[in-house]
This record gives sequence, C-alpha cells and structure tokens, in this order.
Amino acid sequence: MTCTPHPATFRLLDAHVGWEEPAGGEPGADGIVGFDDPAGLRLAHRGPAPDGPTREQLLPWFPDPRLAPGHAPRSWYLLVPDGPKLLRRDAGTGTWIPVRPNACGPGPLREPVSVAARDHRLAVVDGDRVLVWRWEGEQLAGVIETDGPRWAALTAGEGVLVARRGDTDLRRFDSTGAFRGVLRTGVRGEVAGLRAGPGRTVWLLTDDHGRLTVHRGTTGGGRRRGAFRTATVGELAAALPPSALVSVDEEGFCLREAAPDGTVTTCHTWRGRPRTTPPTATAPYATSGSLLTGPIDSGVSRCRWHRVRVDAEVPAGTAVAVAVVVSEDDRYEESDWQTAPPGVTDFLVDQPPGRLLRLRLRLTGDGGATPVVRRIRLDLPRSTSAELLPPAYRVDPAADDFTERFLSLFDASLADLDRVVERYPALLDPAGAPDRVLPWLAGLLGLSFEAGWDARTRRALLEAAPELYRRRGTPWALKEAVRIVFGVCPVVDELAADRRWASLREAVGPTGQEQGQRQGRGPGLGSVRLFSRSASRFRIGGSPLGAAPLRAFGAPDGDPLTAHAHRFRVLLPTATVDERALRRLVERQAPAHTVGSVRTGRGGFVVGSRSTVGVDTAFVPLPPPVLGGGHPLRLGRDGVIGPGPRGPRRGVGVGVASAVGVHTQAW
Repeated sequence: MTCTPHPATFRLLDAHVGWEEPAGGEPGADGIVGFDDPAGLRLAHRGPAPDGPTREQLLPWFPDPRLAPGHAPRSWYLLVPDGPKLLRRDAGTGTWIPVRPNACGPGPLREPVSVAARDHRLAVVDGDRVLVWRWEGEQLAGVIETDGPRWAALTAGEGVLVARRGDTDLRRFDSTGAFRGVLRTGVRGEVAGLRAGPGRTVWLLTDDHGRLTVHRGTTGGGRRRGAFRTATVGELAAALPPSALVSVDEEGFCLREAAPDGTVTTCHTWRGRPRTTPPTATAPYATSGSLLTGPIDSGVSRCRWHRVRVDAEVPAGTAVAVAVVVSEDDRYEESDWQTAPPGVTDFLVDQPPGRLLRLRLRLTGDGGATPVVRRIRLDLPRSTSAELLPPAYRVDPAADDFTERFLSLFDASLADLDRVVERYPALLDPAGAPDRVLPWLAGLLGLSFEAGWDARTRRALLEAAPELYRRRGTPWALKEAVRIVFGVCPVVDELAADRRWASLREAVGPTGQEQGQRQGRGPGLGSVRLFSRSASRFRIGGSPLGAAPLRAFGAPDGDPLTAHAHRFRVLLPTATVDERALRRLVERQAPAHTVGSVRTGRGGFVVGSRSTVGVDTAFVPLPPPVLGGGHPLRLGRDGVIGPGPRGPRRGVGVGVASAVGVHTQAW
C-alpha cells in the first residue's frame, strides 16, 4: 500500500462533471468541441459545423447524387449531364458502359439529377419525373410524375421514396408510379441524402445552414410510421454497410476496393474515364485549439495543489499541452503559468499555495487527425510519504520541497499498483470484467472457449461454472452447457436405460396375474431374458436373420455392456447449430467412461413420403378402454368405446384417420 498519511481528494474535468468553462464574457474555448461528448474534447471541424459530421465522413453511406452503388460488389451507376446520360460500371472489367433502356421506355433522359439503386432495380430523378427500371434498366417498371423531385430511394419490395426540393417530407410510391401517401419526417433543414435500409428503416441526411445531421425513421404502419430521430454516424455504420466511395471533388471521385493483393484505390472523372491525379485531400480538422477554464475552487485557503493527470489519446502528428496557475484571489500574471513539458500528461503542480486553480489546455494537429482528451484529474491537497519522515528531513524549505517531489515519484507508482490490487476482485466478476479478460478468467477456472463464442456466451458459462462443476457428468450439466452455448435445450437419451437390461418385464395377462404383480409376485428369472440376442450380434440358431448386426470382434457375451452400457445420445430438434462444435462440447462435458453421440433433426415433421417427429418417435394407438376397475376410464375426448368403421386400429395410417395431438400418443 502507499505510504501517504491520508488519502487526497481530487477534482475531475470531463463531460459528466463539466469542464469548468468560464462565465460569460471571459475567453474560453477556441477551436475545441465535444464538451458534452463522453468521448472527450477534440479539435473542431472546418466549416460552419465544427462539432458535426463532415460530408467526407458520410460519403460511404450518402454518396454524391450522381453516383449509386449497384447490386454487384464492384458495380456502380454514374449520371453524366451530357453525352451518355447513364453509365454502369462493369463489375468484372471495371469499365463504364452506357445503360440504354429498352425502346419501349419513356425516351432518353432529359435532365438527370440523381440516381438510386437497390438489388436489381434502378431509379433516376429526371426533371419532374422519376423513372423506375427493373433488371438494371432492361425493363421499365413505372414513371412517377411529381413536382420538383431531388432524391429517390428504393425500399424493400417495390416501394419508392421521393424527396422534393425545399421539403423534408417524403412521398411514397410503388414501382408503377401509384401514390401511396406522405411520410412526415418533422426534421429541419434541406434533404442532402436519402437511403432506405433493411426492412422498413429510412435514413435521411439534412443540411441546416451548413450543419449536417443524420436522421432515422421507418415506413411502418401505425404510430411508428415516420418517428424520425437524430442518429449518430456509428448507428448509421452499424445499420448500413459502407460503400467504396472515399473522396469526391469537382474533377471526379475515388473508390477504395478490395483486391487479391490488398486494397486498391481507383479514381475516375465524372465522365467515367480514368483519372491520373487523385483528388487533393482536404484537412477536416482545425490545426489548433485552446481551452481556458474558469477558477477551480478547492475550498481550502492556501491549498497546496498536488498533481495533474490527463487522460488523452494523442495520434501521430498531434500534441496536447497543459498549463496551470494557482492563486488565492484569482489574480495572477502571465509569467505565473506552469507549463508541462511537451508530451507529458502527468506532472506535479509546482506553484505557491492558493485556493483557486486555472487550467489551460492546447490541442494541435496537422489537420488530418485530432487528439482527444477524455478526462483531466486534479489531485489536492499535496499528500506524500514525506510527511511520515522525521522532522529533521523537513527543516530546510528547499530540501523539504525536493524531498516531497522526489518521493512523489514512488508514491505515484505505488498508487498505480494499489489501484490494480483494489480492482482485482472486479476482474473475478464475469458480469463486470472486460471482454479481453474473459479468456484469462476462464483459464483460472479450467474452462476453454471456442473461437466463435461471443462475449455474452462466455460470461454466461463463467457465471454457471460453479454449478456446472458441482454437477459435472450428470445429464443436467450436459443439457445446461448446451443450452448456454447454443440457446436450445437438448434431450439426453441414455441407451442402457432404454433397453432395460437385466430387468423383469411387466406381465401382461389375465386380471389375476396383474393383481399378483401388484402384490410383488411376478414371473421368475427363468421366464425372463436378461437381454435380447438380436440387439447384440447375430448368432446362428439364436437370432433371426436380418434383425441382428454382424460383428467379428469382441466377445458375444459382453455385447450388452459394450454396445449399450455407458452410451448416450444428445438429441436436438433443430439442425441450425454447428454439429461439429456441439460434438466437441459433448466430448468435453461427458464423463471419461462414457461415449456420447449427437443427433440433430433434419427435415422436421413432413406428412407425405416421409414423416419424422423429433428423432425416434413411433405412433401407437390408445390403450384399450376398460370401464370400471381400479383405474376407470373417463369418457370424453380420449375415450374410444368401440373400433372405427375400418376395424380395430393397429397404428397410425397417414392420410387415413390420423390427427396428431387429438387421438395420438407418442411413446
């Protein structure tokens, strides 16, 4: 443990507590944004929206209106104002070829504005109409006539969404051009992009005086129709796969695509021709920014501030500089500032005692990246292990200051070790441990994880490990392990229990014999076969031909033990799980003296040429009804007084008179 006499307090500066911005009228932040963002402070974007996403960041999901990704991985559509109006990029050769709709279409494009594609459908906004084609322009589906269309999006099925100029509401049509209503979005600004996601989701990009905002809504019915809300770029990326578009300028655009030998970037002009000079990269971030906090009150007169720690991410080409000044009455000179050395984010406060502290933060970068400051911690008052030394070491003020600063180096290292020790119990909690710690925690318990198991499955196994170990080798433990990993509850079939070796069969005969069996008198051992020879192996003169397996190894008398004892099967009604992974799990959970097998359902229940219920299921008729006696029959749904018109039933005939769940019992 640390040698400090008492723990010190601290002040935090972050998005949750606040960044102690100065009051109105005082200089505060310049070129820094993210004061309400838990991710931290960062340099502002260039342009009118410093804290919002840039157009370059959104290009993979909201491309230029003249571009649209096609159905094939490397296929694209390009609108050309003059010349061939519409080009399609061949996925194999990478060349741009004209798309010429059939002669029965509405004629050539007049004023193409934007293009959209989904699956094998294609939509082009052309003047005051929207043309919709199937099969990449081979078949005209419909013409939508509307005023001032600007954007179009193809939804699942045959739906089309159209956004008009100066309006954020969306018009809904089908592919034939029939009007299906208006989708009210309720957002501000002007539509700058429109996408239809999986299902009925709709993604809308708006431009409100230079500020770009992503919205998410739905075309579903009821109250949820519309319901557009602001979304983040992370939500957009999780819902829609990004395209290969990486940059756009006045001369053309560039695509970054996967190739056999890596990633290749190809650039094209707006006419579909190869471009030799790539677009000039624009710096998305400002190159510098600063923050000057207001006075931070310690609440202690002549407080000796101790330490400043900055939690920051500093990429290459960026830097974070921190300076502090301490005063008693908020009066200080410019020369009183203490600036930390470049690159240092943890330093001692070398200032005279004072109640108030101001902090100055400066971020710099090359324009292509930005540092991110997540949190700043201010420790106070100064508390070091020097206070435990004899007074003789603290007589001289200069020596006392050196001793405190020197011992603070060791105190900081020991404090870091103390935090690791204090947090160690949290690492043993499967619910609170980080994902990367789960394999280490499993190693302590002797568990091994499959590569395909997610963090949720691993946490569930770790939480259930004590009970699984306590009951390991039992059918319950095996079924519970399968349920946790695969999400289905299996059936464990013990083969020896099914065959009932060395057990007396129930007597079926006259009523007197049944009553004698109830009193404990049954047939003797001489009248009961200990095991069936036909179930073991074929024996000449003792087994019917074709009903017993042929084996040429082992002793025949040991077949009941070697063929059925200590054997079990794991039965699953579905075949959606990985059968090989299931076998590996069963092998690890099964006792060492047992042999397990796995069987999964394949076709389900099919009435017709082949019928399968579960794994091994046979339909048998109801037991014969008996009126009166010890167990009288209750007339009702399951009571059959006499045979049907076709005589006594001896099983289930599919298509004759069978109903599963009404008069059928599965044994």
